[in-house]
Amino acid sequence: MKISLPLISGLCLFFLTPLCFAEPVKLTTASDKVALADYLQGSNNASPVLLLHSFMQTNEFSTVNRLATSLHDSGFTVLSPTLSLGINNRKQSLACEAIHTHSLDSDSDELKQWIDWLHHKTQKPIILIGHSSGGPVILKYMDDHHAKFIQHGILISMAYYGSGPVASETPEHAEKATQAVNQNSDPLSNYALRYCKTYPTYASAFLSYYNWNLQKTISVINKYNDRISLIIGTADKRFDNSWLQRPDAKNSHVVTIEGAGHFFDRVHELDLLETVEALLENTSER
Repeated sequence: MKISLPLISGLCLFFLTPLCFAEPVKLTTASDKVALADYLQGSNNASPVLLLHSFMQTNEFSTVNRLATSLHDSGFTVLSPTLSLGINNRKQSLACEAIHTHSLDSDSDELKQWIDWLHHKTQKPIILIGHSSGGPVILKYMDDHHAKFIQHGILISMAYYGSGPVASETPEHAEKATQAVNQNSDPLSNYALRYCKTYPTYASAFLSYYNWNLQKTISVINKYNDRISLIIGTADKRFDNSWLQRPDAKNSHVVTIEGAGHFFDRVHELDLLETVEALLENTSER
């Protein structure tokens, strides 16, 4: 259904929906694809927030979309990009069975472009917030670029690759991909990744995600522990969060929300917003 401009104007006057405030933004990626984002200009003086979606989703995914709207309502400037994943003008989530040309490296490079754009736009340090598999993209950027322009990172329902209750990838997949790379071959082949039982991609692209395992995740979090906070739901069944009790993870700043699942939906939506806003307030006071 097409919505006419007069109808949009009427909705804005009556409901004051997020559509009224969002400024669509485009940039061209290193692979010459157009990537999209929504920019919401805030009313306060705080650092701007960049909100990153989870695995193969878009900025319309409910968890990040609700959070973007709520933070803007609270006065924050918010940039909510949709990673292109190698698709021009991508506006929909990507199917597991699609051919995946993207990698964690290209995701991180694209995030860098959006960070550069937001820093140039606001001339302020940036707070990164990532949901689920958005976390590794943020951590890779921080590790590769020494957290340039980043005031703080908030990782919600932190994901990692290579293990977990919903992980489909196996050591056999990794061995297959490693052998291909070692033979200077990078063929398109079927792998599995996260909840995807069938995930067609290239060996090097698969390994870029697979190698971002729990140990790598912990090491980077520890490296930037003064600038990273984790928000974990105690009822999150997608990841085994017992790793938070490991001795090498003790430096992590972790906030738990009792009874919340991976997506912080329903009764825990407000809990997530209040927790994020409290972290943003603490960050601004430093």
